[in-house]
Amino acid sequence: MLLAATLYSARQGMAAARPAGRVDSALHALMTAAMALMLVPAGQWPVLPQVLLFALGAWWFVVQAVRRRTRSRDDRPPTGRGKPLYDAAAMIAMAFMLAAKGLWVLPASAAAPPLQGRLVPVLHHGGSASVPLAVPAPDWNAWPALMPAVVIGLAIVFGLATVLWTALLLVQLWPGSKDPPVSAAIPSRSNGFRIADTAVEVVGAAAMSLMFVALAA
Repeated sequence: MLLAATLYSARQGMAAARPAGRVDSALHALMTAAMALMLVPAGQWPVLPQVLLFALGAWWFVVQAVRRRTRSRDDRPPTGRGKPLYDAAAMIAMAFMLAAKGLWVLPASAAAPPLQGRLVPVLHHGGSASVPLAVPAPDWNAWPALMPAVVIGLAIVFGLATVLWTALLLVQLWPGSKDPPVSAAIPSRSNGFRIADTAVEVVGAAAMSLMFVALAA
């Protein structure tokens, strides 16, 4: 589903008429692609470039929200800024999750007795890395007291976002429904594309919530 969402967002970006629309969809495609890469077994991917990319993506969507807020001389109806702010929050959450990649550890029941110089796998969404057992493995106790609450809070927030996007999808699928109450990043000409836009949002929010649940566990 994440790969399908990536391909769809890439397609929307290529079909966009405005440069801003192309950037919006490209960032959505990169986010779902990054989440898909996290699930690749034994995957080793550079973390810092991804963190910087999604931090810049968050800045981009904040700028888009401010531009929509200050656009008052346009003859067209004003567009909402809630969607760009939600996208910015998703980008920040993605950067946070990637930055926390090194804090994944084996369950306590699977941990072996410490031996000097021995290397063990540290799991992260199917990926692995090697750390010496002589060095204390980081866990929730090594985090600031606020960090577990932040992770659980993000899981709840994106879980609620999944419910809201799903409700919007059901409204769009209801016979006789017209324009959705939330505008997409790229205006779609047909109701089918609007439904697909919302379905992609459902997939992204659900995947984000489940990954934060896994991180909290």
